[in-house]
Amino acid sequence: MKTVFGIIRLMASISSMLIVSGCAHESNKIMGTIGNEKMGKDKIVICVLGTKACMPVKIDTSMTVKFQNKNTKLTDLPFSLYVEADIISDKANGKTVKTLRIDETKTVICFNELKKEQENRLSNVLRRIEGVNDFEIHPESGQVYIEYNARTIAYKDLESAIRNAGFEIE
Repeated sequence: MKTVFGIIRLMASISSMLIVSGCAHESNKIMGTIGNEKMGKDKIVICVLGTKACMPVKIDTSMTVKFQNKNTKLTDLPFSLYVEADIISDKANGKTVKTLRIDETKTVICFNELKKEQENRLSNVLRRIEGVNDFEIHPESGQVYIEYNARTIAYKDLESAIRNAGFEIE
């Protein structure tokens, strides 16, 4: 009988530890772009698609990704580069990048203001830009997600075309 209670006590203890460790780390996948803010050697900012949030996250300073066929440190990635990141959150360390993938053919552009009535005009502008393959306008967050051919149009030219059409970009 003591053995049965001992086994039950051991299983309850192990279950408790698993529950506590599972709650200590929360993992989220976020998509967005590298923000313009410089946060130092061990942090980057990700402007999260579908939100107005720019999230500072800790990084492993030795982590690199392939960018323009070169291994590049995360802190050396350019502003506006599209990323998909797995983020681990815990109370002690905050938000930390676990993995990060980039896509040089996508971006998210954030606007100072994007009113509902501007959606059609922005759609027309984006349809006319050579090299834009697809886009999704997110008026609630003031953003547009764009897939484009980087060989046809550079990011800075894409941004200029949108600005020249009268839109204020952050």
